[in-house]
Amino acid sequence: MEPPLPEIAVVVAAPEGDWEPAVRSLLHQSLPPAAITVVTPADPLPDPLPDPRLHFVRRRSETAADACVEAARAARTPYVAFLHGRDEALPDWLRHLARAARDDAGLVQCGTLRLRADALVEGITLEPGLDGAAYAVRRDLLHTSGRRAGWVMVPRLLVRRRNDDTDATASAALAAGTCLVRDTHLVPSTHAPSPDMSDDMSGLRGAPELVSVVIPVRDGALTLPAQLRALASQSYTAPWEVLVVDNGSTDSTREVAEKARPDLPGLRIVDAHERPGESYARNRGIAAARGDFIAFCDADDVADPGWLTALASAAPDADLIGGSLDSTVLSPMYADEQPAPMTEQTDFLPFARGANCAAWKDVLTTIGGWDESYRGGGEDMDLSWRAHLCGYRVHYAHDARMHYRLRAELSGLARQKWNYGRSGARLYAAYRHAGFERRDNRTVLMNWSWLLLHTSDLARSPSLRRRWIRYGARLSGFLAGSTERGVRYL
Repeated sequence: MEPPLPEIAVVVAAPEGDWEPAVRSLLHQSLPPAAITVVTPADPLPDPLPDPRLHFVRRRSETAADACVEAARAARTPYVAFLHGRDEALPDWLRHLARAARDDAGLVQCGTLRLRADALVEGITLEPGLDGAAYAVRRDLLHTSGRRAGWVMVPRLLVRRRNDDTDATASAALAAGTCLVRDTHLVPSTHAPSPDMSDDMSGLRGAPELVSVVIPVRDGALTLPAQLRALASQSYTAPWEVLVVDNGSTDSTREVAEKARPDLPGLRIVDAHERPGESYARNRGIAAARGDFIAFCDADDVADPGWLTALASAAPDADLIGGSLDSTVLSPMYADEQPAPMTEQTDFLPFARGANCAAWKDVLTTIGGWDESYRGGGEDMDLSWRAHLCGYRVHYAHDARMHYRLRAELSGLARQKWNYGRSGARLYAAYRHAGFERRDNRTVLMNWSWLLLHTSDLARSPSLRRRWIRYGARLSGFLAGSTERGVRYL
């Protein structure tokens, strides 16, 4: 029988007076907090209070840090956790902290989603350390010094945090943890979550009420017509719409989209010319979408007639869904480059490819949408892994087939693979503390040795030249990304 979880009280540091987001999220925890103390100068306070567990300590900004430590020492629970006032803790935040604390850990921390002012993701924090972390401390250690305890990292993204919080808020929230780090000998370790990483956060879902299909496109006039014809031939019969998100096209992309309106009455054109990038265009599509379920595809591919039906059929049992990519129709000469299905992926956690995926809109909103700082690859892995680490269900729908076009020109192929390599190093830097492992030294040596030994392939045949360029560009991208991110990912 599983031992009981320790009770946790929560201190909310709100020296600027904004505490409602954190308190709202705490009142919906799957493991309820034993008490909530808000340190704030706010006046007047709500009357009556929204919950009997809620207490207020009125302090000015300059004394808020001391007040947070005092509130933690005065708590009647074994553990005390800390949030910024504008933080939003995901529903299983306290449950995960309590699970990791059962072995009498002195300090337990989890990862955070860092959000911009517009609530889109800026990045993640999964590094061991207090800076940027959401955490809990063992209360008795705040009364002593010189003791030994564990410092446990929960490799999950369980708190949404605004990137424009003030220094006063961060200082107040970190005060108790700083005391513990200073006065206690902490031994680092990692708490492994369940193997499937899913907490079923969303509960049971029904069928989508309205599906929005988002197509990011930039100068896609030549290929977009085939994709729009394929969408017009979908077998899906429930309500849906198509959003062509124009990412600054200078050709006739908009005219092509307009001509498709008779066959796609739900088609809309969304302007996204302000800055280039598929992730930016996809986020604009999410914001404009009227549907509760959003599917993504590319303008240079062709959807199978049953594509949308398969994605919508998988929606009730999943939060984010990846479909299959089939290159045999549009790129039959490159059969050896067929993208691996999710069930055969070997990089950390399975991911849904951006060219063929779908998610509930509330899920995309919670995890901060697509990270717009990724360019040329890696953004789909990042999106899927954030969903996994937030506790959402990421599933695969094999029947949701997209006919996929591979790069034919060697220059475009080399640029794509180089960008993939750079993104791989960036992903390793971001997710290594959650379990993303780099290749071992033997594999690295074999990869680079193969490249050197097969240099003659560049002059032998077009297929061998293409293969060498694919591998060489990716390995070069690993080197470039490693230098940029200060990690060793070769």
